[in-house]
Amino acid sequence: MVPLIFMSDRIHLSNFAGDKKERPLYMTIGNLSSKICQTPSMHSIVIVALLPIPIMNRNIPQKRLDKQWQTNREVLNEVLQRVLQPFTFEQPPSAESGYYNVLCADGNLSHWKPVLAAWLADCPEYSDLHHFKWHNCLWCDCPKNQLGDYVHRDKQHPRRDHNLYRWLTNNNTKAADTELSSRHVHRGFNLFQHIHCIVSDLPKPHLLRARQIGILDHLQKWIFHFMKTHERLDRYNAIRLSVPAYHDLRPKNKSYEDVSQRNGKEMKVMSRYMHGVVTQSL
Repeated sequence: MVPLIFMSDRIHLSNFAGDKKERPLYMTIGNLSSKICQTPSMHSIVIVALLPIPIMNRNIPQKRLDKQWQTNREVLNEVLQRVLQPFTFEQPPSAESGYYNVLCADGNLSHWKPVLAAWLADCPEYSDLHHFKWHNCLWCDCPKNQLGDYVHRDKQHPRRDHNLYRWLTNNNTKAADTELSSRHVHRGFNLFQHIHCIVSDLPKPHLLRARQIGILDHLQKWIFHFMKTHERLDRYNAIRLSVPAYHDLRPKNKSYEDVSQRNGKEMKVMSRYMHGVVTQSL
């Protein structure tokens, strides 16, 4: 049994030739030692495909834009179907129940079966691969307005049922489309719903980065409500906006409540002066 790990993400190449990007798909084997994986000369990670990047259409009617997004998802699934054919329910004729004879490093043939074990990517990439709407949980049916809230173990939301999504997509009725929309899933064929694996176990996020950004986000929201409750919000915003530029610190021109979304880099930079701002505000 050989667990295969895939990695995919969009890479920004240049600003001088129309904002060119690439979307490589890498693969590695899960039972390699860490020494081999961390040695670049061993080539433990190989590129297997370049996923398509559709053109961003702007200033077109919403109906036509939705149709174009649906076409983009179909094209992406067609490419993934060619790459991940050995993992699907329909095995190729040359494979006997998914097993292959592979020549190993010792010169002998081994009878092995590939298993899709993990897929490393960021949240937008997962949403594109699994036909989820953006900014939704990848593991459970948690509503968007409850993301990040503590939920007791007895009241946790059910995990995403990709078999149900496949059945609703094949049902092709208005009620099925409404049910998919309520679960924040786009209608249409999705390859991951036809693979022998637990699809909810494939996403493997960067735990350290996710925890750091998540903790900072909750801490910043708690500080905001604390300052507002004790009538220190104006002073807090004034001191925060007065932080001067230094190296990679950029001066702020908007208060906390005027910023709708922050990226990870901004959250990490904010942690460097948060303690001083809070202390002076009190």
